[in-house]
Amino acid sequence: MTAKNRIFLSPIGTHLATDNYGVTEEQLAYYEERAKGGPGMITTECIVIGPDMRYSTFHNLGLFEDRMVPQLQKLTDTVHKYDVRICAQLMHPSSVATPKYNRGLQPVAASPLECRAVGEYARAATVEELQTITRQFGDAALRAKEAGFDAVELHCCHGHGLLGRFLSPLENKRIDAYGGNVDGRLKLALDVIADVRSKVGPDFPIIVRMSCTDALEGGQSLMEGRHIAQRFQQAGVSMLHLSNGTMNTPWNLTSPSGTAKAFNAELAEQIKRSVTIPVGFIGRMNEPWAAELALQLGKADVAYMGRSMLCDPEFPRKAAEGREQEIRPCIGCNHCLVSINADQRICCAMNPEVGRELAVAANRHTEKPKRVLVIGGGPAGLTAAAYAAEFGYRVTLAERSDRLGGQMYLAAFPPCKQDLAAGTRYLIERCRRAGVEIHLNCQVNPAEIKTSYDIVLLATGGAPVIPDFLKNADRLVTAWDVLEGKEHAGKNVVVVGGGQVACETADFLLPPVNDLKEGGRKVTLLARSGIAKNERSSFRPLMVQRLLRKGCRIITPAQDITAEGSAVHYSQNGEAMMLDHVDTVVCAVGVRPVNQLEAALRAAGVPVTVIGDAVKPESIATATSSALEAVLGMNGG
Repeated sequence: MTAKNRIFLSPIGTHLATDNYGVTEEQLAYYEERAKGGPGMITTECIVIGPDMRYSTFHNLGLFEDRMVPQLQKLTDTVHKYDVRICAQLMHPSSVATPKYNRGLQPVAASPLECRAVGEYARAATVEELQTITRQFGDAALRAKEAGFDAVELHCCHGHGLLGRFLSPLENKRIDAYGGNVDGRLKLALDVIADVRSKVGPDFPIIVRMSCTDALEGGQSLMEGRHIAQRFQQAGVSMLHLSNGTMNTPWNLTSPSGTAKAFNAELAEQIKRSVTIPVGFIGRMNEPWAAELALQLGKADVAYMGRSMLCDPEFPRKAAEGREQEIRPCIGCNHCLVSINADQRICCAMNPEVGRELAVAANRHTEKPKRVLVIGGGPAGLTAAAYAAEFGYRVTLAERSDRLGGQMYLAAFPPCKQDLAAGTRYLIERCRRAGVEIHLNCQVNPAEIKTSYDIVLLATGGAPVIPDFLKNADRLVTAWDVLEGKEHAGKNVVVVGGGQVACETADFLLPPVNDLKEGGRKVTLLARSGIAKNERSSFRPLMVQRLLRKGCRIITPAQDITAEGSAVHYSQNGEAMMLDHVDTVVCAVGVRPVNQLEAALRAAGVPVTVIGDAVKPESIATATSSALEAVLGMNGG
């Protein structure tokens, strides 16, 4: 098999399939959009190989019955129209095949252990079951070949699919032929490869996705990874797709903002030195230079990208044409993974078109180029303005401050959040390329708008909540003012709040290294109930670890919080407590919508739609999604 370039789309779940393992029109449109972007190959989301193997949703693809072949043929035909190869990822989801989605059946694994990531206990698979599963992999691979796929990929990594759980010494405690040492742990995967090869023939490509290491003490080492790679090559595997870590190290699997570019490149190089077959790897390559340099240096033969092409399906084409500045950047927020882990359809904070490709295509152009005013230049306003202008409307954006970006601009200031600056810059430049007329330091007059504009999109965002119980502090500032540099914190700081903004502000205020410097800044995080509970991405554990490492004092749960002068009072378990000599109280207890203009605009008879945080302060993804919905609504979609 040959591919037209060395950028391959890695597998990402979409939850767009039918509840009977079939391909939907929305799913076809999703993959077609990525095929148009020009990758060398697309690897599908996981395709289960048997019944009762639903992976975290009722909407998986399947290849365990002949009736499923024609449906997947539609997918391969769609992708092939663009001279793009397509690979079927085959998977037994093991512990992630939770009872909720599989008739209440207990999942099977190598050993009877808890899968902490999903909170389920698996039972150990019997030898007879493993023999059946081996045949199921081979039968599914043959069906994939019949459906027109160019290759199959066997999921053998991350310690959550069955093959990956057998490979990891952290998950495989068996003492039969399928465990005991690395070669025993390899047996199931090697049996599967042999069965697949016997059924698809000698020339059909078999790719194995494996972890270089488990990235945990007691787990698979790099040396073992090199040995495993060699055994796979000896078994007839055509190519390796390298990742790293397990479900217990999610920052390795779904690297958040701030992760080093191409962070798996050095590990991939070590595996590549051990084999002669091609090697591809994944790992935060959201900018073209990172992939290009890794390939130039011989770290690997192929660069796999997932979220980068989820965010911008045209990533390969834009990179090839020297249009790097036009690439919509993945900001590493991991909202995509959070959504599918919550059994929701795939989405993207920076690309609200994901999963809506059909609706957007049907409303891409307007025949009535009305005059549109967008009030507010945060992510919702910028996104709405860009789409409206691209659809053919005449768009003006009015921002009351002297800068664009809203809260997204501020969110880039804490450590490891720099990718959000790239996202903000992209949205601004996209508006300018689309011809949006931008006015800063602009106060709108509702009475004048009716005569100048046909439609108003109100994206005035939110403002920090300042509760009464903090107002008696000697010095009270907001997290926003601290991040933007309008206020400077003292030496003994209490950050009140337990959400992501509070945690990131504490992180921002702490010194990079906790060296116990005399007279250094002390930061206490005072939270009513838990820390960053709503942050469900892989960024959270890294942030909490960093706070503790840098010396942040975290107090939670803290009830009855009040501030009086230089003292902050609270209670724990009914006992009164106090923090004294506090020179700065940073308020980070939430955001309220700012939408006072709505009533005035409606009173003036102006058609207005409120979007983003002006409706309800939530996430960047919610803001951009509401922006696209508003523009589609203007166009009848």
